[in-house]
Amino acid sequence: MKYIETESIELKRSLNDSFVKEVVAFLNTCGGTIYIGVEDNGQICGVSKLDYTMKRISEIISTSISPNPQELVSLKAIFEENKFIIEVSVKKGKYLYYINKYGRSSKGCYIRIGTTCRGMSEELIAKKYIETLRISKPTMKETLSPRKDLTFNEFKKLLIIKNIHYNESAFEENFHLKSNDNEYNYIAYLLSDQNSTSIKVCRFKGNTKAEFISRKEFAPGCIFRQMEQAYEYTINVLNLIQTDVRGGKNRVDTPLFDSESFKEAWYNAVCHNCWVEKVPPAIYGFENRIEIISHGLLRGDLSKEDFYKGVSKPVNEEFADIFLKLHYIEQSGKGTSIIVKKYGKKVFQFGTSFIECVFPFKITDTANYHRMIGMAPINDTVN
Repeated sequence: MKYIETESIELKRSLNDSFVKEVVAFLNTCGGTIYIGVEDNGQICGVSKLDYTMKRISEIISTSISPNPQELVSLKAIFEENKFIIEVSVKKGKYLYYINKYGRSSKGCYIRIGTTCRGMSEELIAKKYIETLRISKPTMKETLSPRKDLTFNEFKKLLIIKNIHYNESAFEENFHLKSNDNEYNYIAYLLSDQNSTSIKVCRFKGNTKAEFISRKEFAPGCIFRQMEQAYEYTINVLNLIQTDVRGGKNRVDTPLFDSESFKEAWYNAVCHNCWVEKVPPAIYGFENRIEIISHGLLRGDLSKEDFYKGVSKPVNEEFADIFLKLHYIEQSGKGTSIIVKKYGKKVFQFGTSFIECVFPFKITDTANYHRMIGMAPINDTVN
């Protein structure tokens, strides 16, 4: 057999560090075959330690790449010209594959272009990730609850407090609590008294995560109660009010950040979080800013510019419908417009698998602010 490198064939003299990149590139592109023990010019040099090399390849496939691609990769030893070579056949995967060491970044995600593998751009990674969510991640309505014995006492009390009437016989249907197979779904789980997901607010010293100060963790239960408590805690404890008395007459109170913008960003982060990945949104407090992180990205049919304009296309449609009923968000996309008008587009930062909303602090008197930090009340007991 004549061995020639092509878009779907890679020749390697020996197993080296670039092997995992080439496997990831084939997984993310159109599949292909890697021959180990063959020079770039097609000449067979063979593999000296066949068993060891095949075991090492299996180990790399099973431990160094995510999602695990074992079912898409097959190994075969070929005896040719009195030498053994290894054939590694890689099928195209349906997910976004990456090297664990580097994660979903340009250093970890590769594609095959011609006879080379190249790191994917951040834009391409984001696009591929969205496609992965569509293929591999069921909606919240389709994802079954980890528990079947659910009750909704907290949620029903919240409805009463908000003066929202509900029909007990149509309760589960109206709030999208059942899957197509008539079993409790992940929406039901988050709204239930049995929800064990816990939202956290973390505080750090300085402007990095190097030194941890405290963590406020809210008691499990209805996600809306946790969401409201996280907001109230952040506003009451972290949003310090700076007071300036000018000339002894005019008192000017300036909060570190705008509460209305923060509420809009936080409620939207909870609403649009990729809950099926079982990772809740979070709030991080630093010396110069407050951050909200929501896991997942914009819907594939919603551009960033439309997002900034306030165009509303929920990722979790049925979950968003409940937020609308409870008046936590508006269909008009008003929240994003409020935030952009106050802070500009730069407040939103898009990662490869998350969206961050970063509110810089407005500090009117640096010396006084640092005194306030030292005196700030800390109540981090679980409610």
